[in-house]
Amino acid sequence: MLNFAAMSTETATATSASASSHKAWVAKRIHSFVGIVPLGIYVILHLSRNMSTLGGEKAFNDAILDTWKSPSHYLWTALLVYLPLIYHSVYGVVLTMRAEKTNFFKYPNFENLRYVFQRLSAVGMLGFLFAHIFLTRVHVSMGWLASQEVNPSGQVTFAYFATHMWDFTKGTAIVYVLGILATVYHLANGVTTFCISWGITTGAKAQQRANVVALVFGLLLLTMGYLAVAGFFIHGGPGTGFHEFVTPGGPMAPDGFIGKFLPHH
Repeated sequence: MLNFAAMSTETATATSASASSHKAWVAKRIHSFVGIVPLGIYVILHLSRNMSTLGGEKAFNDAILDTWKSPSHYLWTALLVYLPLIYHSVYGVVLTMRAEKTNFFKYPNFENLRYVFQRLSAVGMLGFLFAHIFLTRVHVSMGWLASQEVNPSGQVTFAYFATHMWDFTKGTAIVYVLGILATVYHLANGVTTFCISWGITTGAKAQQRANVVALVFGLLLLTMGYLAVAGFFIHGGPGTGFHEFVTPGGPMAPDGFIGKFLPHH
């Protein structure tokens, strides 16, 4: 005799599993997409603007003021950068937690090594982004960089960053060098996985060509990022610009709640 109840349960279970699998497939595609568009495009534009440090203090300050002069820029940054970044980061953590942790040790091949570095670079990049956003957008939003005499706009300035970079006791330069490296690797390697996920590269030769493109792309981005940092050393100097880590009144100033625990000159 046919057990229709059991068959119904099995069908429902299969349907549920299929629906769950489809949701995971869609979530992964969205995760991959936002990592390249718009986040990847934003990284390119961001590094391109920051290379203005090579033109000196005025060039960088003008580029920053021009970027943030329009109120609409705040809106599209929130919608096209912060929201995708939050989704990409959170779901990336979910994927990492679900992934097989010992796969590389079982199969220590180059592709698994790339995957390990992709996950490690994601962790490093997240730490770097928290520090970068805190030192820039949080400081600006809280008015910690505003000064009628020195910086009436309240935006980050060349002198502000140069002071950070030249003060090696803070480790800012090292954080940026490593953070840029993690970001570039994560994005460049993500290009190849994006192409595979979206069916752009379906054969071995196509994937090899994508690897070459990703390598060249990554090297160009890394050069852009390091040139932006180099500009602060070329045109800046120790003991100039902001004489404290941030302007007086900020959390890292001598009288700030964090600054009390930091060495000051």
